[in-house]
Amino acid sequence: MEETLGGRIYEASCFINDIYKQVQLLLLACDAAFDRAGLMPATGNEVELHRARNIYEAGAWSQRAVGRTYVPRRLDGDGINAFVAVEVHLRPTSATHALLVLAYAEPSAGATPPELARQYRDGEWLEDLLGPTAPGQTEWRGGRAEHATHLSLADELKLQSWPVTAFTDESAIDQVLVARLREWAAQRRKEAPRPDSRHTR
Repeated sequence: MEETLGGRIYEASCFINDIYKQVQLLLLACDAAFDRAGLMPATGNEVELHRARNIYEAGAWSQRAVGRTYVPRRLDGDGINAFVAVEVHLRPTSATHALLVLAYAEPSAGATPPELARQYRDGEWLEDLLGPTAPGQTEWRGGRAEHATHLSLADELKLQSWPVTAFTDESAIDQVLVARLREWAAQRRKEAPRPDSRHTR
């Protein structure tokens, strides 16, 4: 006997729910790893969900991605003092497989990481900067003019993506994501202008 439409919808919804439970586990592992690196979620227990609601575009209804944002617990010292976002893309524009995208944004003068988090909520998915014009591109870096519709409060934005299959447990997040964040933070300190020693005694 052919299944009813309602039955097929129910089975599909159970499958989708299981997928998002796995995404939840991945993001909670990011929370734990980033906490050890001095970062905390910018919006508590919330994730960002960008939705399309046009009834004639049912293919756009399914949740394309989930985003989670992080800010430093302290804005001093040599830690990761930047805005960070993690996006899990089930249907990315830049690849044919599910992706995890890590973003690192350096605030412009006067801006704060929490302000960047609020701007992120109203912007486009950061993964869009990786494609589709350059499919397979896994890294992106640009100044404010190049990401004006994403995070215009950031002087510079850096992105990198990996297949979600690269993350098998929390240790992989430390070894890959946290290590990359520390590398970006070290580059930022290295590139920062130093005080002119000619004016010191």
